[in-house]
Amino acid sequence: MNKLYVLPQLLLACTLITLPGCLTDGSGTESGSTVVTAPTTTPTSPTADPTRTICDPFKTNSPQARDRGLVGNLFYLTDDQPRYSNITDYLNNAKVIDANIYLDRLFIPTRPFDRGFYMQSGDLVTNINGTTLYEYFGLRMTGQLQLAANEEPGYYQLATLADDGALLKIPDGLGGQKIIVNNDGTHSTKFKCATEPVYMDRSTHLPISMEYYQGPRFHISLVAMWRPWPDGVTNTNPVNDPLCGQQGNSLFFDSTKDPVASNAAFYQLLERKWKVLENENYVFPEQSNNPCAPPEETLAISNYSLSGIARDRVTLTWSTNVESNSQGESNLTSTGVKTLSQVDATNTLSHTLTITGLIPNTLYAIRALSTSPGGQNAISDERVFRTPR
Repeated sequence: MNKLYVLPQLLLACTLITLPGCLTDGSGTESGSTVVTAPTTTPTSPTADPTRTICDPFKTNSPQARDRGLVGNLFYLTDDQPRYSNITDYLNNAKVIDANIYLDRLFIPTRPFDRGFYMQSGDLVTNINGTTLYEYFGLRMTGQLQLAANEEPGYYQLATLADDGALLKIPDGLGGQKIIVNNDGTHSTKFKCATEPVYMDRSTHLPISMEYYQGPRFHISLVAMWRPWPDGVTNTNPVNDPLCGQQGNSLFFDSTKDPVASNAAFYQLLERKWKVLENENYVFPEQSNNPCAPPEETLAISNYSLSGIARDRVTLTWSTNVESNSQGESNLTSTGVKTLSQVDATNTLSHTLTITGLIPNTLYAIRALSTSPGGQNAISDERVFRTPR
């Protein structure tokens, strides 16, 4: 879909570029090749010790990006320990596995779990007695929340679905953490909601930790959700969904289906604007690479062209070999000043973007820019044209 952008007032200075060719009003020519490959970064395969790396053991089927997701630790109770019924006792007493676990997102609908955990090397994780871990284990995952491209800045209400206990924590403003959603305890799949909002804008990276334990076999569930704060204001009046506090292994999901199917209660949450936090909502803390995500092929721009040249606008079209976002750069050749359009954050292979706010009877050099989810940047060559009088 074509996106229309007015050039912002912020200008980036650069040196004057000598441009070839003699142009007529509204005409254009290209500078350079017709197929452009100009990534400013080259992807590399993230490396990690395969004997200490656990990749997405719950198979959340979410698109992977090397800079997004959650990372954490796996721990378990030994056979001689009490069967605790809260996450704090698990964290204080459980044995920690010497490995890092990576998740693309927190979306584990209610289902049986007897697969256990496998290292990237293929080795099965077991306890000290050689038993597969499918009960009395826990996770502590960390990451940072951000808005997805289609979400608006504002106040949001967080919630979790969990079987068994889960605590979602955020910074308390004093250097520590506070519980924003308390879904602790041994229980069937329960929906719990935050009673205070979090504010999110385009620059917000909200640190979170999700602490979770699975008690007795076999069902597990862990889903992180949010919705725009219902009253749209900043007060901390409790705002409850009718399903907050409700629980049941078959209330939200049908685990007898393969794959697991959503039930009416889960669809009701979606109707009330609850949304599962996707891979796009999670940014890794203090690291840029997910060793479980396959490396992208080198990002390249091709088939770049201009059309619809008018007194105050021009339309750019181009293709990329990796799904990526879209942005335009306008160079006012008489001054050497460049202006960037807003970024269209939709990741696509076919790009169309219209820049407005151009000056009539003026020579411009225009470039297309794309950035992939893995952080690669590609820049086209220039197309030079003069706007009509």
